Amino acid sequence: MTAGVLVLAELDPAARARLGNRAEGLMDDATAAVRPVLERIRRDGDAAVLAFLREVDGVELTADRLIVEPAVVDAAAASIPAELVAAMAHTARNLERYHRAQLLDEFAIEVEPGVVVGERFPAVRAAGCYVPFGTAIYPSSALMLTVPARVAGVERIVLASGIDPATGEIPAAVLAAAALGGATEIWRVSGTAAVAAWAYGTETLRPVDVIAGPGGPYVAAAKELVRHHVGIDLEAGPSEVLVLALDDFDPDLAAADLISEGEHGATSCGLVVTPDAARAADTAARLAARLAALPADRRDAVQTQLDDGRSGIVVTADAAAAIAFCEEVAPEHVIVHARDADGVARSLRCAGTVCIGAFTPSPAGSYVAGTNHVLPTGGAARHSAGLSVTHFVRRQSFERITREGLERLRPSIEAWSNYEGLPGHLAAIDARLRRVE
Repeated sequence: MTAGVLVLAELDPAARARLGNRAEGLMDDATAAVRPVLERIRRDGDAAVLAFLREVDGVELTADRLIVEPAVVDAAAASIPAELVAAMAHTARNLERYHRAQLLDEFAIEVEPGVVVGERFPAVRAAGCYVPFGTAIYPSSALMLTVPARVAGVERIVLASGIDPATGEIPAAVLAAAALGGATEIWRVSGTAAVAAWAYGTETLRPVDVIAGPGGPYVAAAKELVRHHVGIDLEAGPSEVLVLALDDFDPDLAAADLISEGEHGATSCGLVVTPDAARAADTAARLAARLAALPADRRDAVQTQLDDGRSGIVVTADAAAAIAFCEEVAPEHVIVHARDADGVARSLRCAGTVCIGAFTPSPAGSYVAGTNHVLPTGGAARHSAGLSVTHFVRRQSFERITREGLERLRPSIEAWSNYEGLPGHLAAIDARLRRVE
């Protein structure tokens, strides 16, 4: 049997943690591997970036080719299928509508006479957008990153991705999507090297204010290590899905949903969680049939997850236990199969995105529905949200106080300043109040 059915109550803590894809070991190994790369690029600049591309990607470049030429970008759209160009336009349109709804308006409020406070939301000056390149090509990620940055008002949007050794170029579809989304600059730089260049800058590559984008453990670890130099979006590592199959669900759909995210790679995570033992067994059989029909590389990726215990089919005592386990895992995607799918979805607090109902598979949102597919993974959904306009703006507070307002505030400022032993605070107030208008 390709996948066994596991009973949650019988799992030991280690096995339970693996089902949640808590892959601390992967991140530990990645952190140790990328740290010297970051330090080398910070010290040696372009030369270290070029060495990384040669040693890791097998690509020989010169510094003058690290940035993609405008003519190459302009020609990209003409070389890809027309139906893909149309799909890109569809996705960009829905993404823009979704992200424009996230824009925040400046506000100001008079909290007492003469004291006005508020917030405004200026965009960061420059954003780095990373599109993974490896076992698959992800032009959809180029749109998911550049569109919200553009909607937010970022002036310099820098996209980076790896080079296809077969062509010596970033895939044309990625270039076309980046241009459509609003990228102002595209780098032929992959993985850790892109993160380092965005954080520290080189002779050719200028740094940015915020780095966004998904990636494997190495990119995730690199982003964590540079976050004291540059802002990062969120913990977006290997893909995850939890299929919450509570009642009257189709086992074949549940199996298909597990594969839909699991096929990304061997470190991904796919779970079906249900209180229905009979349908769980049927799901296992349907999963075996669907796996057999996959291309060998995708089949092997899902099989590795099942063998390692990061993916599987889990039976719980009841629906409440299934929901509680979903909250414990805090997955990137939750797909809700239930009669009251809306009600169940509203009860979920710890998920990157929630796909509600049998006709809402995760690929719909990942590609074209309009929500963003850059989502928190590895349990980060307990405290982080998916990529949005807010990752590309700063919340900037402001205060505007009149003389009369400052006089009203002075007694409390004096009390605070005396208690905390900071006389200069009060002196800054009194210096103003002694002024003759």
